[in-house]
Amino acid sequence: MTIKRVLGLGTYPIVKPVHGGQRRVHAFKQFYRTLGIEYVYACVYSGAHYSRPFVSDLDVPFVKPLDLDGLPHFDLPFLDDMFSGSQVERHDATLRHFLRIVDRVDPDALQVEQAFAWPLARKLMEAHPDRFRLIYSSHNIEAPLKGAILERNGVSAPVAMEVMSAVEAIEQECCTAASLVVCVSDVDCRYYRNWKAPEYIVVVPNGAERPPAEAPDLSQVRDVFGEEPFLMSVGSSYPPNIEGLCDLIFRDGAFFLPPVKSLAICGGMADGAFQHHEYQRYREANSARVHFFPAIEESRLWAIKAGCRGTMLPLQTGGGTNLKTAEALALGKWVVATSVALRGFQRFAQDEGVIIADDRRSFRRAIAHVLQARPLEISTSTRQQRDSLYWDRCFVDSGLSTKIHQVSESGTGKS
Repeated sequence: MTIKRVLGLGTYPIVKPVHGGQRRVHAFKQFYRTLGIEYVYACVYSGAHYSRPFVSDLDVPFVKPLDLDGLPHFDLPFLDDMFSGSQVERHDATLRHFLRIVDRVDPDALQVEQAFAWPLARKLMEAHPDRFRLIYSSHNIEAPLKGAILERNGVSAPVAMEVMSAVEAIEQECCTAASLVVCVSDVDCRYYRNWKAPEYIVVVPNGAERPPAEAPDLSQVRDVFGEEPFLMSVGSSYPPNIEGLCDLIFRDGAFFLPPVKSLAICGGMADGAFQHHEYQRYREANSARVHFFPAIEESRLWAIKAGCRGTMLPLQTGGGTNLKTAEALALGKWVVATSVALRGFQRFAQDEGVIIADDRRSFRRAIAHVLQARPLEISTSTRQQRDSLYWDRCFVDSGLSTKIHQVSESGTGKS
């Protein structure tokens, strides 16, 4: 069976890709197009996080179940993706919606974008036995991340362990059923080898989009920052993004900076950081130094990237690799990052302009240093090395196209 059409399934929309997961899915869509494969994406999304301009007619909102029997952890925080992915098991209208999408798209393969969409894919495969290849597109090893996030937010260790076990079961089942597993790092690859033979796993590292051909309109930056230097950070509402930002920068106030706009916080992390008690404690002082761009258009995000002095990556916990790290390095500007944020990108750690800072004092000193330093000009050799960070190179260098061809020719790849 030649794969000509792929139906991607997930738990967040990609109409306007901002956070790392959305951008990775969007990159897959672009890559498949170069292979002559049509990629159509649909999801079950949380209405609390996404509104109509950000969703397509193929996406359906999460519906709170009337009967919570069999859902012992429904009241826990940060499990929206789990319950969105499994909505199809308890909501007939959702199942009918996705079965209609299958009829409309007629896919040769289903691609699960992060393990939480596996229950949805499984239902579609049960309705159409032996019809689809299954591609598991892993963005992280999810189980330990869920457990850590829950514990840091007051959930008891035994309950967090129960959730971890449930997530690991989802990952294992999806991995076992897949014809091909695509993951983000060699570390993740070794993990998935517990359930899948190496020849059915391929590593596609997180990457960055190439800059637009037309230079961004910097007036979109100057209306906030004027001619003052500033650093930026962009990310989703993923808890480690917010926690790292608030601990390293906003805790006890951002008084290490002069009272002028110096930091741009973009994407879903903006609302979470603004509402965080560490920010609110010194809200007036912090607001003099920080500007939030919570719902940001792509053109303005590129203008901020073009106009900034550098980027901040204040990530202290998490797994996998971080797409925003690839984007920061690809810019060729100053990068202030923790060791955690550079996971998977250690080969760039000694490059000019990359400052590693793992505690609050050194991270703040690094930010202050960059704001006072001259704009960075990286060498030609460094820029050539960083060309490998762009998505087109990530896909080509990974050999994914060969793997897709092998899946088309050989069958399920279950092992």
